[in-house]
Amino acid sequence: MIKRSRSLVALAAASALVVAACGSDDDDAEPAEEPAEEEAPAEEPEEEAPAEDEPEEEAMEEEPEEEAMEEEEPAEALDSLLVWADEDRTEALQGVLSAFTDETGVDVEVELVPFEDIRERVATAGPAGEGPDVFAGAHDWAGELAANGIIDAIDVSASADQFVQAGLDAFNFEGQNFAVPYATESVALYRNTDLVPDAPATWDDLVAACDAAAVENCVVVPGASDGADAYHNYPFVSSFGGFIFEFDESTGFDASVVGLDAPETVQGITFLEEQVEAGIVPATNYDTAQNLFTEGNAAFWITGPWERGGLEEGGTVNFDVSIIPQIGDAPVQPFVGAQGFYLSAFTEKPLIAQSFLLDFIATDETMQALYDADPRGTAWITVQEGLADDPLALAFSESAANGIPMPNIPQMGSVWGPLGDNILLVRNGEQDATAAMTAAADAVRAAVEG
Repeated sequence: MIKRSRSLVALAAASALVVAACGSDDDDAEPAEEPAEEEAPAEEPEEEAPAEDEPEEEAMEEEPEEEAMEEEEPAEALDSLLVWADEDRTEALQGVLSAFTDETGVDVEVELVPFEDIRERVATAGPAGEGPDVFAGAHDWAGELAANGIIDAIDVSASADQFVQAGLDAFNFEGQNFAVPYATESVALYRNTDLVPDAPATWDDLVAACDAAAVENCVVVPGASDGADAYHNYPFVSSFGGFIFEFDESTGFDASVVGLDAPETVQGITFLEEQVEAGIVPATNYDTAQNLFTEGNAAFWITGPWERGGLEEGGTVNFDVSIIPQIGDAPVQPFVGAQGFYLSAFTEKPLIAQSFLLDFIATDETMQALYDADPRGTAWITVQEGLADDPLALAFSESAANGIPMPNIPQMGSVWGPLGDNILLVRNGEQDATAAMTAAADAVRAAVEG
């Protein structure tokens, strides 16, 4: 059921104005007759030349027809909406769109566009007037698209308490919200339940469980050997309060404040270095970590929900999922990725597009359909609360709720290489944590400033 909010009321009012504009009244009738009264001098050739010298009068005579054409355009604009989405989102929306059309009379066309192509195509099609009104996308596109004028901000304050906070933070750019989030995801801790029956609450519990199981590989994490991986190792960056860029809910991420060499960050990577030296975290790239866990040769594996399906289908290991156990004084904060629906800055139908987002996308029914189509994680609290019957999905959602969004500002592109490469040196025993984080921070500052 569509929520009746101010945007939907405004849409109804706009539709009423369109209907009124298409009708006629006494004020409209008088100007429409003026050209007929001016036609008589047209039969007198000698007055034709002066008529050409009076462009202002001709412009006035033509104004009513131009005004009528301008007033008719909204009637055409309000009868359809174009949405770009990938396969999963397209299928989910097709099943619930009729409710929006029945309520508003607006037909919604959902065009299937591969997810990896949407950002580039929107950036070129939008300015050309050929793009969608609304489109699905990842949160880390927000900074670039907003800075380039491709998307408009969306006020979700009326329903903010229904979103997971990490989902809202993900689309916060310079203090404004730029999408209606529908999904969040982060890494969590897979556990071989034959080796370790119970989830560890702290990292010390994890180490003790590995000792009790007498397993050679305790917790496998991508990001070593020949495969740098800043994403999977961010829980160690954040474990004592470390960060990449400073974040404030009122202003978003601030690239001028780099925290990779902050004491809290160095402390987290020093802890990781100690786990490497103690043999708790072996030097594995992604493929090696995956193989060790799926073959039953590792007790724990830190990775994301995308591996769940393969593990269930393979059936080679009995497993469960829980949040990453606490290392410092606060819960570990993994990186959170989010997806949402953006509002194109080039839409000619901003009112109906916003109504679609706020009154239709941001509802229990649509959010549930979106989750069911791709059950990795949700940004909608009601859907999250309904995951009690799916403890694995609930664990990933809880992990994301603890997490922090990957920075969505363009400068983040200068972080992945330096951070991943320097953590890899620590994981391989080739660099100490302090030197590695100093080098990473210097490289990021140089790129940001330069």
